Amino acid sequence: MKKYVLPVFFVLLLLGSASAASWAFYLLKVDSSSYKPSAVYAGNEVALAVDIKNSTVVKATDINLVLLPGQYFEPIETEKQVAEIRPNETETVVFRARAKEGIQAGSYVFSLQMQYKNLGETVTDYANVSVAVSEIYRLSIDSLKVSNYYPHTGEEILVTAGIKNTGSIEARNVSTEFSLIGASDFGKFILLSETKNDLGGIAAGETKMVEFRLKPSEKIDPGVYSFKATANCINCDKNAEEKFALQVYGYPELIVSGIDYSIKGKDSKNIVQGETFSLSVQLDNLGKEDAKKVEIEVIADDSIIGPKKSYVGSIEADDSSAGIFDLAVAENAAVGYHDVQIIITYIDELGQPQKMEEKYSFYISKMPEPNPYIPYVFVIIILAMLYFIVKMVFRQLAIRKL
Repeated sequence: MKKYVLPVFFVLLLLGSASAASWAFYLLKVDSSSYKPSAVYAGNEVALAVDIKNSTVVKATDINLVLLPGQYFEPIETEKQVAEIRPNETETVVFRARAKEGIQAGSYVFSLQMQYKNLGETVTDYANVSVAVSEIYRLSIDSLKVSNYYPHTGEEILVTAGIKNTGSIEARNVSTEFSLIGASDFGKFILLSETKNDLGGIAAGETKMVEFRLKPSEKIDPGVYSFKATANCINCDKNAEEKFALQVYGYPELIVSGIDYSIKGKDSKNIVQGETFSLSVQLDNLGKEDAKKVEIEVIADDSIIGPKKSYVGSIEADDSSAGIFDLAVAENAAVGYHDVQIIITYIDELGQPQKMEEKYSFYISKMPEPNPYIPYVFVIIILAMLYFIVKMVFRQLAIRKL
């Protein structure tokens, strides 16, 4: 009897070891999976919920789960850790990935790596989950570029854009259009290219470039103008749109419309040595923008005395203003023409200083010599007055004696 007990014991021992080994092997499996959105298109972010079930009698611990989405999906959140899953329990784990632009429609299988400990042993297992990508026609406008977002009137603008097929199938009869938002046409913009383009077909993931040229005319009012680029195809569910805005500037255009002077105390224009006069410089702004901080400076020789700067301030578009200078001529000023340099400075529409110059000249005459006979005239007048006074006095005395 004893000789049969020992073999039986070894058989039972082997069976127990085999059973324990099976417990120490694979414990977890994917019970089910689901994803949102339920209809996945190219470019969508997918939330994949996976139910991990432990259907054994042994606890799985230190669980590390890694989703391998493959080359057609971009990983976002693809690694998760779970402390434990007890026997007959299920843990739901959510992974995130994004379907790449241009992905073809179809079913895509992800590999899920499950690594965990079973009775102290590290186990690595794999399971598959799948996501279905639906067929879609979709375009996007990528890398829209504008050569100058702040043009002046008369400056050419180049707009380029990439029309990309982000759907899962070829987009047919693709067309693009540029338009001015809020207007039926382009108003006072001058078009230098077609506003509509037919691009034909664009394969999934492919990009075709378009360009559009225009410039604001000299008659346009400065301000912000908004535009829209639109792309569509024969089966697209909606248009692709991209908006941009231009800040159009004009120029302040200052001109010296008149320079004049007046002499204090007389109507003539003959300036002589020692006289005072007022010099007026008239400015007109013929441009579309205001000229700010306008200042006029008169540069003359030392024979012209007085303040030589005049602060005018802002001159609005289509307006005018003047600088007035009260000046005097030195008594020893040279007779003849005297040149005056007039410098106008201002701040333009971009906040930059600008400068312009004008030249002017006027003639200074010699001060008239005093008349040598004038003193004698005064003496004669005084003697005559004395004569009449003395005569009146004697007449009064004669009347009293009568």
